Amino acid sequence: MLYKYKGIKFLTSVVLLGLLIAGCKKIEEGFLSEGLYVPDTPIKVQRGNAFQKTSAILADGTTQPMTVKLLDIRRADNKKHADEFYKEYPVYVYTAAVDPAKDTTIELVNKKRELKKMQPYVFLTSGQFVFNGATDSLPLDVTYEYDVEVSNVAGSKVYKNIGTLTTVDPPLVTETTANCNFFPDDASPTVPMGAPVMTITRVSESGASVILKITDKDGKPFNPKKGEIIKRGDRPIFENYARFHPIEYTDTAMICNFEIAPFPLSRYSNGGTNWNYLMYYRIPSAFVSVDKNVSSKIGSVNPLFAFRLMKAGTYVVELRMPKTVKVTP
Repeated sequence: MLYKYKGIKFLTSVVLLGLLIAGCKKIEEGFLSEGLYVPDTPIKVQRGNAFQKTSAILADGTTQPMTVKLLDIRRADNKKHADEFYKEYPVYVYTAAVDPAKDTTIELVNKKRELKKMQPYVFLTSGQFVFNGATDSLPLDVTYEYDVEVSNVAGSKVYKNIGTLTTVDPPLVTETTANCNFFPDDASPTVPMGAPVMTITRVSESGASVILKITDKDGKPFNPKKGEIIKRGDRPIFENYARFHPIEYTDTAMICNFEIAPFPLSRYSNGGTNWNYLMYYRIPSAFVSVDKNVSSKIGSVNPLFAFRLMKAGTYVVELRMPKTVKVTP
């Protein structure tokens, strides 16, 4: 009986010792999920956008705080390291907002901006990209993939191909509108002519110019240099939006070096009226005739239109007016 009791006591001691040893083992701290992900992938990188910030990586229950480190960006098509994302490019950084009503010269604008060399992005420890205007130097319509390393109290883990980046251009043209009216010279009622056809073509990514042409239905341009296109009273024209350089008038076009995109930089207001981005012109009756289904009278053609260019470049804007024919006096 005594031996049986001693055996039971010994067995109990062994069990208790085992539990004590087990209890002394280090408990693993924290959790690092396999399911981390980028909520806005595929990310569209808008070239030339001065500020674009992506969403943070979602933790999927991972213990916080966690730190995300960018390991590599490479092209998805050939798997090569994307050197273009790691180069520095010249880009203007603005230290204050430009007011077109006050900053009417490049010298004044330059007091509010600095030309710096920058990489196209900054990568935050939250896993977010902050892209800047240097993205304009990246190639268009290229897809990239990238890897990150995430660390927290539980350790670190590499996540290959966690997201993709594709370079795109934002909409180049916004705020478009156009209309036209016929004003008889005898002051009889105005005749609506319908909307002219406005085409906007970006002919080059370099420069910052608009070549504006107003043409008849056959594409023959009216001559602004000879007064075939004139302003309408106190209403805004091209010049009201060209703040930094004078308009150049040729036999076929009005040319503006707008310097800073978007163009127009801001809406135009005068005398308590907000004209938005509208421009008003008149083609005097001496230089134009209209189709007989519009009017049999002699009169002027009066187009109004608006457009806004969101990126720098060289653009040709043609306002073609159906139902009109250019006349040479």
